[in-house]
Formats: sequence, structure tokens, C-alpha cells
Amino acid sequence: MTFHRLLSHKSWKAPQWFQKLGVVLGTLGLTGSALAWTAIHRQHHAGPDKRKDPHSPNIQPWWRVQFLSMYYKPNLRFVKDLLQDNFIVFCHRNYFVIQLCYIALLCIIDWHAIFYAYLAPAAILWHGGSLINTVGHKWGYRNYQINDKSVNNPVLGLLMWGEGWHNNHHAKPLKKSFKVKPWEVDTSAFFISLFEK
Repeated sequence: MTFHRLLSHKSWKAPQWFQKLGVVLGTLGLTGSALAWTAIHRQHHAGPDKRKDPHSPNIQPWWRVQFLSMYYKPNLRFVKDLLQDNFIVFCHRNYFVIQLCYIALLCIIDWHAIFYAYLAPAAILWHGGSLINTVGHKWGYRNYQINDKSVNNPVLGLLMWGEGWHNNHHAKPLKKSFKVKPWEVDTSAFFISLFEK
């Protein structure tokens, strides 16, 4: 809801406190800073499934997209707007410090929390997000015939809170809801509507 729909596509408006909270929680997800993640994602949308797409399994080897896409060097020209936000820039510059501070806090609370409150959720987010890129450009159906290979995958649509409706999203990237057909559940859009109220 934050890195993707709020920052990358500006498909909804959130209070500053919610945006900052989302940036911090997203940073703790170990998929890169909000600045880097957004730059890579916007580059993906600038030419999906084309030569400069940083996370297309049709261009890159699938294992690289699945396991190493967050190590792609972001092109910051895609995030000129976010470079004006001091909090987002601070979190980008202090990405590893934020991780270490969170680890230290978890050690104070209970060292086991490093696994269940940090590494396990980060692994789920990392692999789930990467599956959107690998599976979402390979296996599924299309509601829109557009100039890329994006598809909707019902399993990912449900498990990843609506992110698996990837073809719908590529066809209309500025919409806050990726749902097109009545049975395409978009849990993220539901919560975005609640937060907007």
C-alpha cells in the first residue's frame, strides 16, 4: 500500500503520519529503501518486458528476478519527486542503520523476535513481491491485451492482497484498486479505502 500504490503510482492520498509509518515498515521488509524500490518499480513500468526492465523474467533469468531484484542499482531520475521528501531520503541514506537499530531493539525485547518479527516476515515479503514479477509475467490470464507480458494470477491475487492482478495493474497503473472482475479480491484496495475515510 505504501511503496507501490502510494509512492510509486500516487494512486491514493495518505496522511503524512501514515506515509512515514509505511516507509519505516517497508524499510524493515528488507526489499530496499522506499526511494530505491520506487525507482526500480517506476523503471519497470517505463518499459515492461523490454531490455531495460530491471525485473522482468522475460529479460532476466527468473532466479535473478526472484532472488536478486532488490540488488539492482536504482536509477534515481525516476524518483525526482521523492528526492524532495527529507524523511524518505533520510531512510534511504540510513537504510542499514535503521535495520541495526531494529535488530538491537528486538534483542532487548527477546532475541527470538529477530526471527519471528523481522526475518520471517521479511522473507515472506521478499519472496511474495518477487513472485509478482516472476509469475505475474509468465502464468495467468489477461483482462487487457497490452504491450507487455503481464498476467493476472488468482493465487497471487489472493495471497498478496491484490498485487497478483498484475495485468490489470499494468493496464491501469494509477488506479488504487487492481480489481476488474467481481471475483478479483483486492484486500489492499479495501484497506486503502478505510484509511482514506
